[in-house]
Amino acid sequence: MRTIYIGFNHTKEPLDDEKVRRALNYAVDNQAIVEQIMDGAGRPSDAPISPDVFGHAAQEPYEYDPERAEELLAEAGYEDGFEVTFHHPEGRYMMDNTIAEAVGSQLADVGVDVDLQTMEWATYLDYMEVYPEESEHELFMLGWGAVTGDADYGLYATLHSDEWVPHGSNRAYNEYPEVDDLLDQARLNPDPDAREDMYGEAIEILWERAPWIFLHSEVQINIEREEVEGLIHHPREYISAEEAYLDE
Repeated sequence: MRTIYIGFNHTKEPLDDEKVRRALNYAVDNQAIVEQIMDGAGRPSDAPISPDVFGHAAQEPYEYDPERAEELLAEAGYEDGFEVTFHHPEGRYMMDNTIAEAVGSQLADVGVDVDLQTMEWATYLDYMEVYPEESEHELFMLGWGAVTGDADYGLYATLHSDEWVPHGSNRAYNEYPEVDDLLDQARLNPDPDAREDMYGEAIEILWERAPWIFLHSEVQINIEREEVEGLIHHPREYISAEEAYLDE
């Protein structure tokens, strides 16, 4: 249920420009990242939440297209590229450091000069847990597990404007009123079909506005010995051994 993404701080130029954000999505080859770096242990994102979460609505993926990325950057006035800082943790997510390096290299191919900044996890979160006017981060890698299995937790907590840090978990400081309205309505509506439609509409808008570089959802990998029975591999990324036993 965990989605990995690279957020854009919407208070920083040129990341406040939707064309720039879309360009950087086209510049990153998330299919190659999953296949070559993660050895297939992931799924390229087609939404801000993973397919196992209620409310998921698949969108047409941002195919790797450096030429389209350069066209959008030129349209936004950055035909010569720009410089940006990219903060990321190491050892928090599957192959996170290697993925960050790959993304930095791919962005460089379209003229974006990336300064990679690796931080220890606790320090990393504290660094970004500030009001927007105090923020210094620009690009940042994070993951989010929709542990309730519902799009409300997957989208509201990270993309609603009421959830800007330090009061919530929206570190991109995006404010899309139409998305806010849909997420507000969906969390109050008891009709699953209506909620699904609202989340589908919200995801379609988010996909177009591109608050993140949409990377992938992780595949949980656990190993057990053949004689172990009753071990529960929970989708919330923990293993329950309460009823486990050795069948010898």
